[in-house]
Amino acid sequence: MIDAQVTDRRALAARSPSELALYLRSRNWQIRERDTFGAYWVLLVDGEEFEALQPSDSGLRDYSARVLDILRVLSVVEERSELDVLRDISNVSMDVHSVRTFPVDSPPGMIGLDDGVQALESVRNLVMAAAYSVRSEQQKAVQPARKPAEVLRFLRDVRIGPSTEGSYVLNVHTPVPPLLAAGRTVLIVDGFDEVTEPFERRVALRLYDAVAAAGNAANEALVSDDGLDAFTAAVRHGISANLCEALVGIGGGSGHPFEISLSLAASRPLPGRRLPAVRFRHDHLPVLAAAAQELRERVAEDSVTIVGNVVRLHREGAGSGEISIAGTVEGDDRLRRFWMDLPESDYLQATRAHEQMLGVSVRGDLLRRGTRLYLRSPAAFQVFPEGDAD
Repeated sequence: MIDAQVTDRRALAARSPSELALYLRSRNWQIRERDTFGAYWVLLVDGEEFEALQPSDSGLRDYSARVLDILRVLSVVEERSELDVLRDISNVSMDVHSVRTFPVDSPPGMIGLDDGVQALESVRNLVMAAAYSVRSEQQKAVQPARKPAEVLRFLRDVRIGPSTEGSYVLNVHTPVPPLLAAGRTVLIVDGFDEVTEPFERRVALRLYDAVAAAGNAANEALVSDDGLDAFTAAVRHGISANLCEALVGIGGGSGHPFEISLSLAASRPLPGRRLPAVRFRHDHLPVLAAAAQELRERVAEDSVTIVGNVVRLHREGAGSGEISIAGTVEGDDRLRRFWMDLPESDYLQATRAHEQMLGVSVRGDLLRRGTRLYLRSPAAFQVFPEGDAD
């Protein structure tokens, strides 16, 4: 153990009385006495009694010194450094996913700028895919680009915390409400026991389960005749094309290995749940990329709205025709090209829009075929008036 001691008074003062109390309770400390000034906690370890005085008012002049006293006692009891204990107190009401990358061409604790930016964006997409999976009534192999408001609100509450020792690490902190009652209700979902939990905790567990399922599916795909079967069978566990693409993105341009682990908030324990780290090798990433593409080719993304400009028209004689639009899917800022077949009336509108350089919108089911994105069953084709493409 590295005996890292804490001397930063501001870091100590930042820990609230409630965080201290929740942490002590989670570690089986018991309150012996309590008054308006604080609580007197005790813990019996191998016949020796330890004491901790937890202040109730963070405005005390010597509050940081009192927090340091607790920290030193906990460091001795738990045989860990003060820094590690303080970190866990800070995370007492946080579920923390640690995404540990192993870029081979960078010194320990560092990563290339482009890979780092891609990893950060991919971690956001990973959390978003898990949140949508929990929010959705039906699991989807391809999630829509436009996410519900509840999912977007949840993302605003998630935090990226400080990195830890080792390779380049992204720590994703999700606040969860503490468990105040000892009783729990159990639901039976898909043949599995699932403890009812708040939305935030369910997202954390869904993310972990989906990542673990993706790792198992990638291993299975490497030895199976039909590698996609393992992915489609695990859609009910949260696997989607979106999640697979996010995992590939964490590997960066060089496809470096990485692992994802989950540490549950001590204030809301889940006894009996094992959460070993899930590791992805370099050879897993092409499998995940292929699975994402196959899922998108086989499963349409339902009812998307495309906004953009007509860049190509083609038909033989009169009647329906094929067009392509350069634009974006509502809810996704990526500029892409989309192909579709339109009935004659809509094709004539598309021709006018192309000639007058007007924006258009159309709704349908998005499907990938090879390298092209096709809009199936296009409807509600609309040409925007000049200057009104927004």
